[in-house]
Amino acid sequence: MASPARVGKVMTLEEFLRMPGIDERPYKEFIDGRIETKMSPQKKHSLLQKQLVNHADAFSKPRGLGESFPELRCTFADRSIIPGIAFLLDEHIETDEDGEILDPTPRPPDIHVEVVSPEQSARKCGAKLAFSTANGCPLGCLINPIRRTVHVYRPGRPPQQIPADGYLEGDPVLPGYRLAVAELFGWLKVRRPGRESPPTDGGPGR
Repeated sequence: MASPARVGKVMTLEEFLRMPGIDERPYKEFIDGRIETKMSPQKKHSLLQKQLVNHADAFSKPRGLGESFPELRCTFADRSIIPGIAFLLDEHIETDEDGEILDPTPRPPDIHVEVVSPEQSARKCGAKLAFSTANGCPLGCLINPIRRTVHVYRPGRPPQQIPADGYLEGDPVLPGYRLAVAELFGWLKVRRPGRESPPTDGGPGR
């Protein structure tokens, strides 16, 4: 599958947001004045994304900390992007007078996660995370299921690879949250009767 295609000429963010169909598949993102088509995920990407949302929310929601949103458009710093997963703290989830959540997200995510799909550019995914963490996002995570690597992005620091026997931690957004890298990639194994499940660290958090 080809890398995400650039489409059209340079335009303004306001012009992009007025365009019809940007939130229909294939999704469109606005990066550096141009439209880019977001690559459709494949099974490994989709499974890890789903499991990460469930794992993070099992920790955050009972504590009233916030919620994970898959494929949520976030518009900030003259870009409009769609992270694989955007986690928002409760105080950053805007609501109307009736308490119903509002759709637009005119801010960076509090945690930005990207999962690399086959033939997708890990470099471009990393560049998106570097931009987010340089513009208000406290924590980013790049997961590559092909290479079995996890890199963490934080403001003002170079990306850090987590060891294969290490843990992905949620500080400063989700203090106390941790996920073993081995458990993360263990989610990719198909569970069938008679097959032993890979060991886990006992669930989300400590």
